[in-house]
Amino acid sequence: MKKDTCMFCGEPATLLCDGLIGWDAEEDENGMMQKCRGMFTCDAPMCRSCATWHGNLFFEGKARGMDTKDLCPICQKLHNIRQPIRVAEHRKDSALPEPCLTKEEAARIRAAHWAGFSNEHTKSVKVIEGGGQQTFDF
Repeated sequence: MKKDTCMFCGEPATLLCDGLIGWDAEEDENGMMQKCRGMFTCDAPMCRSCATWHGNLFFEGKARGMDTKDLCPICQKLHNIRQPIRVAEHRKDSALPEPCLTKEEAARIRAAHWAGFSNEHTKSVKVIEGGGQQTFDF
C-alpha cells in the first residue's frame, strides 16, 4: 500500500475499508449473479485507530494467509443501522442486495459515498480525476 494518510484523522493509513459497494459480476435476465470475479469495496484509507475491526479471514491452499475485515467510520455507521452502501432494486430482498457494477460505476459510487464525509484530512484523498458532475438516485 502506498503511503497514504487516514482520511479521518490524518495519521498514516495502514488499512483500506472493506465496506461492500457491489460485485464485479454479470447478471442474467432474472437478476441472478453469474461469473462473479470479485467485489468492490469502499477502500477509504484509514489508520488502525479509526477502523472498526469485524473479524479475520483465513485463506487455505497454496497462498495461505490471513486478512482482517475492517470498516471505516462512514461504513460503520451504515453497518450499525443495517443499511448497505448501495442496493440493486431488483435484488433488494435477496441475500446479496448489492448491485453488479463495472469498475467505472464502482468508482463513481465510491466518490459519492465518500462525499458525505468531509474534514481537513480528506483534501489529500483523490477520488475522481477529470471532469463532469454525476447525479445519483439515493
